[in-house]
Amino acid sequence: MTPPPNSHSSSAPYNRAIRFPWSLVVQGTCLALAVVVVFIASTKYPIVEWIGNSRDYIQRLGVWSGVVYPIAYALCNLLLLPGGVLSMGGGFFFGLWWGFFLVLAGNLLGATLAFLIARKVGRQRIERLLSNNRRLRILDGAIARHGGKIVVLSQLNPLAPSSLLNYLYGLTRVRLGRCLLWVALGQTPGLFLYAFIGTLGQFGVDMARGTRKPDMHDYLLWGSGFIVTIVTTYMLGRLARKIMGEAEAEMSDQP
Repeated sequence: MTPPPNSHSSSAPYNRAIRFPWSLVVQGTCLALAVVVVFIASTKYPIVEWIGNSRDYIQRLGVWSGVVYPIAYALCNLLLLPGGVLSMGGGFFFGLWWGFFLVLAGNLLGATLAFLIARKVGRQRIERLLSNNRRLRILDGAIARHGGKIVVLSQLNPLAPSSLLNYLYGLTRVRLGRCLLWVALGQTPGLFLYAFIGTLGQFGVDMARGTRKPDMHDYLLWGSGFIVTIVTTYMLGRLARKIMGEAEAEMSDQP
């Protein structure tokens, strides 16, 4: 989609605003600090052993852990709490694929509940939460016009408040089933990356406890997989931000 000639000035602020992803930097910095704190604390306390024991305990819960974890994730989404830690926890506690699917299930459960709450509560009350956010108002109009493409792109954008967007979707005329499909498509790359990072944490804890002795093949496999995943997620998010910027410029130019 190419914005009309007179939209260049309106899209420029958006492009400048997203040039540097501060929220991702903050999340990455917090993660790095957490690793440093755990490393320093582990010199005096058996932190690694505690972390490993907590994972073993959750795994011993069996099917109940797989039931409770998505519910806890959904509650975080409903309360608009950051879900990055739980997303990485899915990979750490359950492994890459099971962790990814459980986190995705929790994300979709939270999206469903937020969607239904917005539909039941009504547009006027929820609009009070969105009235001060111009981009969300523009996104509302963009969803009405472009449908699923906007939902997928808004979920791909790592800077977008995806939990709050789930409430916004309930205020539009989009159907729940289609909305959940589009949310799943948009959330898959980011959630897979988080689960991958959690699995790397599992890998590191096992090495520290001496229960796993990786060879060069393991390092190459996990290292290359991590690089490919993070580059793919970044490129998709960048593409999403670009197209969303064009959609915002288009909607802003409308009377």
